[in-house]
Amino acid sequence: MQTTLRLDDRLYRAAKAEAARQGISLTRLVEDGIRLRLGTKPAAPGPYSFRVLESPGFCPTDEELRRLADEDQLAHDLKKLGLPPTP
Repeated sequence: MQTTLRLDDRLYRAAKAEAARQGISLTRLVEDGIRLRLGTKPAAPGPYSFRVLESPGFCPTDEELRRLADEDQLAHDLKKLGLPPTP
């Protein structure tokens, strides 16, 4: 949902700077602040997670990395849609 807020200029600048320091959007900062004030559960971490590839001597090709990234993206999308993972 989108809405318009009227904020004090100094508060806006401080919030924008804090969001940048945290590496999140101003929207996320405002949402988290509202959740804290309401005492509701904080938002889940961002949708991205990265597979750690640790194996001595394993050096995947660009194609293998693309395939792994596509598999991870598909698993993420299916989970978000509430569908079972592919075999």
